[in-house]
Amino acid sequence: MKQSFGDQTLWGALQARARRVPAAPLVTYYDLATGERIELSAVSVENAVAKTAGLLRDELDVQPGDTVAVRLPLHWQRAVWQAACSAVAARYEPAAEPLTAHTLVTDRDHLDLAGLATETVIVSLAPFGLPSAEPLPAGIVDHASAARAHPDVFIASADPGPEPLMQEAAALIFSQGRLEADRMLVLEDDPHADLLILAVPLRLHGAAVIVRHAAGGDVEAVAAAERVTAR
Repeated sequence: MKQSFGDQTLWGALQARARRVPAAPLVTYYDLATGERIELSAVSVENAVAKTAGLLRDELDVQPGDTVAVRLPLHWQRAVWQAACSAVAARYEPAAEPLTAHTLVTDRDHLDLAGLATETVIVSLAPFGLPSAEPLPAGIVDHASAARAHPDVFIASADPGPEPLMQEAAALIFSQGRLEADRMLVLEDDPHADLLILAVPLRLHGAAVIVRHAAGGDVEAVAAAERVTAR
């Protein structure tokens, strides 16, 4: 049986969504500079999170309370890393200095930071989560290749208790008057993007439509095609 801690944690809320409506879109990602589009159901996100959480805990030895510094652009992979940190009770910290973190998660644009944390993981951002096409420096973990070796199911070690991220999502829902089942458009300049890409949709039984490089295409056409109901 899969473990869940209810909606008090991002990981628990994702598991509950995957059991309740496994196939419905949860996260849809567009890059208007490249034309990339990928649609992920709750089950697809849950699978990616389970493998990533397994990598964090069982291979990189991330412990509850450890900081994971994340240097990724607005992308569906941010949602995966948020929930993976939740599953292992680590701290997902986009603004953390790598020197203070156990693990640095980054893309190739920030390779100059590699080696500053105890562990460095490179996320390729390639379509469908494919591995990095170019060789990586020694000692750097390729997320796609390494996570693939871990199980599709992750059993958390202990209930971490209520997470600030889910509490912040609830507060944002209240302050912005967001509605049940909203399909939310998330752009790079949104100060609440990290809440809107996963935590808020899970609380509202809705979905996120993430758009990167919005200036490179027609955002209004995307919003219409994806039946966006909130911005």
